[in-house]
Amino acid sequence: MKVGFIGLGIMGAPVAMNILKDGHALTAYNRTPEKARPFKEAGATIVGSPGEIGDVDVLVTCVSDGVAEEALFFEQGLIDRLPKTCIHMSSTTIGVPTTRRLVEAHAARGRLFVTAPVLGRAVDMAAARKLFVIAAGPAEGLARCKPLFDAIGQRTFVFGDDPVTATAVKLAVNFLSVSAIEAMSEAFALTGRYGVKPNDFYEFFSNSQFPAPPYKAYGKLIAQDSFTPANFVVPLGLKDVRLVMEAAELVDMPMPSAGVVRDHLVQALAQGYSQEDWSVVARVIRNNLAPKAK
Repeated sequence: MKVGFIGLGIMGAPVAMNILKDGHALTAYNRTPEKARPFKEAGATIVGSPGEIGDVDVLVTCVSDGVAEEALFFEQGLIDRLPKTCIHMSSTTIGVPTTRRLVEAHAARGRLFVTAPVLGRAVDMAAARKLFVIAAGPAEGLARCKPLFDAIGQRTFVFGDDPVTATAVKLAVNFLSVSAIEAMSEAFALTGRYGVKPNDFYEFFSNSQFPAPPYKAYGKLIAQDSFTPANFVVPLGLKDVRLVMEAAELVDMPMPSAGVVRDHLVQALAQGYSQEDWSVVARVIRNNLAPKAK
């Protein structure tokens, strides 16, 4: 297929490269040109603006957030420059209102829109095609995007014909991840008060009751008190928690624990951890503790 791709960041770059390696003709744009150089060397066409993407079968967007995604389509006018036959496949983690706006805008122009955010760590899963694709949209759009799903992930989970459902699932699963970080952070702080070494506690819980990837990956960072290089920086984590809370509010649902996590991420920014992985919440919680009484 002829595939357009916007956003060659931490997640977008390996995803786009796998699409290119599968033989699809790739036309890519990234706002930082130097990040696009390896793609040009690998045979992709690199353009200087989103509007130059041209006549493609599918346009994949994998940008930082919904604000960037909306700017592309509505402020920069990309919504009116794509061919009617082009499918927009959004792999950006966006909020429910942004998803609905894109659904309506594409439908008004007779174009198909599919949400396909991915689950997995960019560092060790994206390049290895081990991501999980969370997809929703019209059946025709999903069928036409299937070769791309297969190129980037080990399995695709389809959640129906309404793109909003995949958005909700991605936000919910990100909430599960950050909730695990919050719980582990508190547990590390508690056991630390009783003299348990962080690595000993990590080895115990990650090799017994909690061997799941979030506990393994984030638990190791917390145990080592090492949060750079970041897989998911604090500002992006905070963005996702706010999107979760927004989605909950739209259906009149309280999520009190999300507020706790949000406050800790805000504190992380206040304490200068903007470039650390969002699991730096553990350090924030430790910083908040009063000195242990002697």
